[in-house]
Amino acid sequence: MNTVISAFSYSMIDFEEYKPVIRIAARTNFWAFCCYMDYDFFAVRRRFLKDIAMIFQRVADNYKNGVAINAAISLPPRSGKSYITSCFCAWWLGIFPETSVMRNTCTSTLYDKLSYDTRAILISPEYKNIFPEILISADKANLGGWNTNMSKQVGYFGAGVGGTIIGFGANIAITDDLYKSMQDALSDTTDAKVKMWKQSAHDSRKEKNCPEIFIGTRWRVSDIIGMAISSGEVYPGNIYCVPAMTDGKSFCEDVKTTAEYLKIKNKIDESVWLAEYQQEPIEAKGLLLPLSELKFCDMSKIRGYDIKFSFSVGDPADKGGDKYSMVFLHVVKDNDDLSVYVSDVIHNTDGIEVNTQKILNRLPVETPEEIYIESNGVGLASIIDLKKTLKRHTVLKNFPSRDEKEVRILSNYEFIKKYFVFNKGYESISEYNSFIADLTSYLKEGDNKHKKDAIDVCSLASKILKIKYRSFLYGG
Repeated sequence: MNTVISAFSYSMIDFEEYKPVIRIAARTNFWAFCCYMDYDFFAVRRRFLKDIAMIFQRVADNYKNGVAINAAISLPPRSGKSYITSCFCAWWLGIFPETSVMRNTCTSTLYDKLSYDTRAILISPEYKNIFPEILISADKANLGGWNTNMSKQVGYFGAGVGGTIIGFGANIAITDDLYKSMQDALSDTTDAKVKMWKQSAHDSRKEKNCPEIFIGTRWRVSDIIGMAISSGEVYPGNIYCVPAMTDGKSFCEDVKTTAEYLKIKNKIDESVWLAEYQQEPIEAKGLLLPLSELKFCDMSKIRGYDIKFSFSVGDPADKGGDKYSMVFLHVVKDNDDLSVYVSDVIHNTDGIEVNTQKILNRLPVETPEEIYIESNGVGLASIIDLKKTLKRHTVLKNFPSRDEKEVRILSNYEFIKKYFVFNKGYESISEYNSFIADLTSYLKEGDNKHKKDAIDVCSLASKILKIKYRSFLYGG
């Protein structure tokens, strides 16, 4: 039987001749199920979907053995990822008839469509030939949540982002495109709302030993799929991510021809093409300071270094959207090398009064010789506040900034990358962790709202260092 399944997976055969064998195999083999349900689509036109079917098979096999594994699937539009996922939901209810499938998506309209599609598979003649014992319960067949005749609580349920999921527990959890568009994915506000909804509504419904499948476009490094991958929730072998074009050719001429993809590529913005079609997160191509390119060290060791200059630079902000951001730096010169150690930071929205006290609390430890405060806007108020209580051995200097923030950032980020060294233990320090998150998420092009403060205060420090060490850095 396995030989037959392998044969029809990637070559044309007389399907009708082998149909009885395929039907029997479909009860335990998901790819056989897909091909029995829609041979032309899966076995002929979209044979690449077998790789996804094998991942889904592993999810089911491990669940049967009491182990929950997760998977992440990213494909260009119109590839069939939602269709094969609907087939998987139906097949899952055939092999685990008493369990519950939760499938959430970006809108209630899309959820309803996917629920309808999945239910339609279960009532099809082909499905009844494979799982004749599974029936839709007539009294519980609405799209919001429906049962089979064997469901213990609910067979299939879910919602759009922001919707309410009450009283149901999931034995398998699926997110199917939680972002409506690139704009939503790149908006920090919308992204935060989506993630909060997933954590509160979606994650809270998962029963013990609940596998999770993430379906969607890779919009940004820190999107929901990106977080699942970076945190280790998804094993690399269960990640299926395919670009629309490789080496100038379509990955599947049936989805779209090479000519069609080239036409799309020429019409849309490059960032949209890279994310939506090539599955290359936008930040991966557009980050000024990716985390992987920063330097880190144990800050407890720098006290033994020959520190030439200690100073601090602050970019004040009162309570609101922007953050009061300040860095405490120590400069070490060794022969022809310069290193700027960022031993501590202030990075929050607590306002001037609270942060003035935080600065004073850090002075005995950081012992800066000079404190530079950007004096534009609310900076003057911060300077006045600090002068009242600052000790005499620390010189306070206002630092008016006359260039545009974006220009300053673009002029100094390479200096930051080359000379700055950050605390490798930043993740355990709340404000430092937030500082690094903002610093490493600034885009060359894109929505940088409320992400400028960390990189800008480092840029201000870079300007000061370029002036102070001009001859050392550039000669002359």
